Amino acid sequence: MMIKFMQCVAAALCCLPVVAIAASDDPQELERQVAKLRSEPMIFVVATGEPNACGRGCTEWIAGEGRFDEGAAQRFREFLAVLAKRDLPIFFNSDGGLVREAVQIGLILRENWMTAGVARTVAEGCHLSFPLDDACRRLMQSQREHKARLYFGGARCGSACVYAMVGASTRHVDPGATLRIHSSIGREIDKTDNSLRRYVMGMGVDPALVDAAAKTPSRSFRGLSRGEMEQFGIETRGVHETPWFAYHGPAGEFLLLKSVTYPTGDTGDEYRTRTVGLACSPFHPSIRFMYHQELTAKEGRTPPMIRAKIGDSLIDLTTLSPQKGLVEKSFDLEPRQLQSAIETGSFEITEMFDQSMIKKPSLVVRFSTLGLSANVVALESKCASKSNPNQ
Repeated sequence: MMIKFMQCVAAALCCLPVVAIAASDDPQELERQVAKLRSEPMIFVVATGEPNACGRGCTEWIAGEGRFDEGAAQRFREFLAVLAKRDLPIFFNSDGGLVREAVQIGLILRENWMTAGVARTVAEGCHLSFPLDDACRRLMQSQREHKARLYFGGARCGSACVYAMVGASTRHVDPGATLRIHSSIGREIDKTDNSLRRYVMGMGVDPALVDAAAKTPSRSFRGLSRGEMEQFGIETRGVHETPWFAYHGPAGEFLLLKSVTYPTGDTGDEYRTRTVGLACSPFHPSIRFMYHQELTAKEGRTPPMIRAKIGDSLIDLTTLSPQKGLVEKSFDLEPRQLQSAIETGSFEITEMFDQSMIKKPSLVVRFSTLGLSANVVALESKCASKSNPNQ
């Protein structure tokens, strides 16, 4: 259900107008933004640098330079399709562009469990400048691969770029680089921001990021501090848990959602996100509990057994073949079970692996129920009205 729901959220964002500007905005601003998109379209190239240029043992990376213009996501998907090595990190250097293109690229990054960062890629024969000058842009567009240098100082990822970056499974922002946010523009602002909150939460990022952006006028930028990046969970570092998020969907659906991002425990810098959700069940007054888990490649071949502890209830869930590295489970809770979990302080999901196949200890993932009580009242009210539409 949650996989399908995430696809619907992506579709809602992808169906927004290419450029929609509010009536109160200056039409000249619209022309200015469109001109920038056309003059600085996103370029994707494979860059090769000196040993450890992009991290320990990393000499090759994907550069994403320019603005998220119309068709950028499709070009990126086609770029990856012919790329022999799909495990290269990507480094963005962009002042933003179309949110819908950025979100689609973010979803592609998550599909491929990619690593993302912020840095300037300077191809051999180019000068260090921002934005790219015309000569450098033509040079980078002339071929798919370039010898290059990677510079973190002065690099930036702004506006829509932030939403692309958070789609990556592993995310790092060098202290020399900056993330910048501001509000969206258009007649569909409320719809966009609501879908963006759902999207970033599914990526393991606090939806408060979208709220912070909404408070900054669209004609200016606000840089995020290192503390804010940690607070929102933009950088993957240790365990990060989002607060409970109440999602009001365009079709009237109402869900309570929370995600937790964990390091995989395997060798390397890898992270996976788990999400839980509460929604109306067809069997009122029960509540539907949903669990969504991303798997590593090894886990995808031998998925774990899952046991949920909801208050004082233990529920064993059979794991079927995962879909594209994902496991999704759902079951109904009685109101007393949900209340017991709230009093206990958390939901617990235990992932147990077949030790003959994967030498990995069981993992207990806890989802705090702090702040859930008030939202559950609203959910139960919504479910009651759905089961008794005449009341």
